[in-house]
Amino acid sequence: MTIGLDAYYKDAHNLLDLCHFGTALIYTPFNYAYGHVYGVEFTGNYKHDNVSAYLNIAFSRAQGKDVDSAQFNFAAAELAFISNHWVFLDHDQRVTASFGGSYTLRKTTFTMDGTVGSGLRDGFANTGKVPLYAQFNFAVIQHFNVPMIGKVDARLVLVNAFGRTYELRDGSGIGVYAPQYGPYRAVYAGITKYF
Repeated sequence: MTIGLDAYYKDAHNLLDLCHFGTALIYTPFNYAYGHVYGVEFTGNYKHDNVSAYLNIAFSRAQGKDVDSAQFNFAAAELAFISNHWVFLDHDQRVTASFGGSYTLRKTTFTMDGTVGSGLRDGFANTGKVPLYAQFNFAVIQHFNVPMIGKVDARLVLVNAFGRTYELRDGSGIGVYAPQYGPYRAVYAGITKYF
């Protein structure tokens, strides 16, 4: 078992941020006069015989204040608010977790992984946030040793197993002009040949 804990803190002047302004989904850079980003990340990994698992949890905060470049991209009310208030950056998400595990039974490996997020920022000057979301994926991998070919893996993967539609962004917030969604349920198959 391996356990890790990391912390970070960044205090910035002229903090660079990238957002989508307008209907074209092309990144446009701009700067906040002041910014700070900080957080804590926990990691854990476990492996014993044919079982393995991992868990990552991150708590973070990313904020900026007073836009000092490319102000023409902002509405006057939003620009005035940001000049006097710390606002969350568009990629600020308070809690993010990823986890997974695998179990191998003879020549078959079963895996599961997932992600959970407390929601990215939205609304006027990023004062709100989209709802919590979660996604779970499952896979089965069959290991073969084929004569004259060698080691081959065949896999079947189910992405977003519960078919939940969820928004990463709702089209509002600083520099967010289009909604974005997580992937819907999908099934993938593949073959891997080892040399």
